[in-house]
Amino acid sequence: MKKNFLTRKKVLNVLRITFCYILLIIITVFCIFPIAWIIKTAFETPQFIRNPQIQWMPLEPTLENFTEVLQNPRAMVGRSFLNSLIVAGISTLLSTLITVLAAYAISRFNFIGKNFFAIYLLMINMVPPTLILISMFIFLVKIKLVNSHPGLIIYYTAIGLPLAIWMLKSYFDTIPIDLEEQAMIDGATRLQAIRYIILPLALPGIVSVTVYVFMTHWNEFMAALTIVQKQELRTLPVQIINFLGFERTDWGPMMAFSVLISIPAVVLFVFAQKHLVGGLTTGYTK
Repeated sequence: MKKNFLTRKKVLNVLRITFCYILLIIITVFCIFPIAWIIKTAFETPQFIRNPQIQWMPLEPTLENFTEVLQNPRAMVGRSFLNSLIVAGISTLLSTLITVLAAYAISRFNFIGKNFFAIYLLMINMVPPTLILISMFIFLVKIKLVNSHPGLIIYYTAIGLPLAIWMLKSYFDTIPIDLEEQAMIDGATRLQAIRYIILPLALPGIVSVTVYVFMTHWNEFMAALTIVQKQELRTLPVQIINFLGFERTDWGPMMAFSVLISIPAVVLFVFAQKHLVGGLTTGYTK
């Protein structure tokens, strides 16, 4: 009787694990399919795009779409790339600096309204970004920062803070406060304890938040289209509208442009993986 029960339990565990793997495979294919289709279309010839077929690899690979994108005078890929790098880079640095200070303060200090403020940071993410964009646009008009990179940087910095602070605050909570107290007992100031103990231990969380914020700012479209209307100041995602027409859409160049936009974010993510693992033990070894 006991053997039958154990056998049935093993069979149920195997079936449960098999079901989980099948479900994960289905979800993975569902998520990868649009990305794979974009990359495939980017290397397809215009003739094949007009008469598409379901297949994973292009029949006649070509760089024609990428050439058309790079040579398009309206897209201004080089100038747009520099604009995106300036806006996303500066706003990410500002967001990360403010996030580290705010998350540490909420995690370590007790003050009136602390719990309410933490919940407020979480609830503000439920507000549609379009509503925030409307009020922020009015504010930027009054301070005369519309059609400028500083205006877009202010918006990106403000919009990315709530979730970033909440994420990093949760990470700071996992670091024992005893480490700071022991360092201060040994003669270190609070700033020294933060620099040599907390920040190295929190490096994986800080890198994760930084990558998240940068990718969000790099790929943002609606605010960049609304706040910056000058062609020479537009960021990369906004320039994709140059391949949309009233009668037809240039799918090949559009997909090629999408691939080019995603390359910096992918490279940053791959680079950040090393720090996500390496930062786990840095604080303890120091």
